[in-house]
Amino acid sequence: MEAGSEPSVIADAELVPAHNSGDLKANYDLKRFASIEILPTQVIKAPPLSELFAEGTEIYLPLLRGDDLNLSVTAAKKILDERMVATPHLAARSVPDASQLDEWLHELAEAGCNRLMLIAGDPLAHQGPYRDTLDVLSSGLLEKHGFTHLGVAAHPDGHVHASETDVRSALEIKKAYAREKDVHMWVVTQFVFDMTNFAKWLDDWEEAFDFLPIHVGLAGPSSLAILMRYAARCGVATSVKMLLTNRNSRRLMSSWNPDDQLKELYELCGNHVSRRLKGLHLFPFGGLESAARWLDTDGWKRKSGKHEL
Repeated sequence: MEAGSEPSVIADAELVPAHNSGDLKANYDLKRFASIEILPTQVIKAPPLSELFAEGTEIYLPLLRGDDLNLSVTAAKKILDERMVATPHLAARSVPDASQLDEWLHELAEAGCNRLMLIAGDPLAHQGPYRDTLDVLSSGLLEKHGFTHLGVAAHPDGHVHASETDVRSALEIKKAYAREKDVHMWVVTQFVFDMTNFAKWLDDWEEAFDFLPIHVGLAGPSSLAILMRYAARCGVATSVKMLLTNRNSRRLMSSWNPDDQLKELYELCGNHVSRRLKGLHLFPFGGLESAARWLDTDGWKRKSGKHEL
């Protein structure tokens, strides 16, 4: 996810009751309600996704700058055909004009998709009438085409292009839209590394999020070189460097996985689990197979009832 853009998740399913801090079973429960972010081109070229992920898994579809919007439609059809949940990204600033957005939403709706991840997108890619997600919400096109499930983004390490005051103001407008239009809305965070900072951020923002469930972004298993490259691109490299400086494990010299983060998440945020935290959102920087293996710990992939379709 680019700096200044907003990440991605489903919130239909209820998380099991909170567990004691450090309970490894609790880690698996959050994994059961995990979503994953995959480029449409990867989805289209990949073998059957059911070989990697459980039925009902939510797959977010971010587009790279310059990608054709129709890639999302093709990928969403494949995801839905495999009885998984497709959530395309809508980057407001990348939409050339209202007619193209209208047609794209129509095609997605025709395919059976009723959910989107709303992001502002790269300021340098602004090419049409939509300055941000608020402009998209006010266009009336989401309501016209029946998009009743909308994800919005949050940045625990701070937003690169907006002040906290502006972010809070925008959040209030998004919540008002959800109430007025009877839309199911949820929050997905940028991928997080510093869990102490995340816990403080969660306390600071709890009242503002109100009824919106939160899905925590985590970087999936990868090499450190790949992790640092994505972190720098998304404006969170400092958090990664601090994290690695405070770790003693020699294996971190060459590889990364979020196991320790997940344990720390429960230790620091256990009181929020049943009220706010509803799942994980995985960024598979090290590839789909390694992400799938990590998510399938304890064999949850073989269990049914992960997400409501």
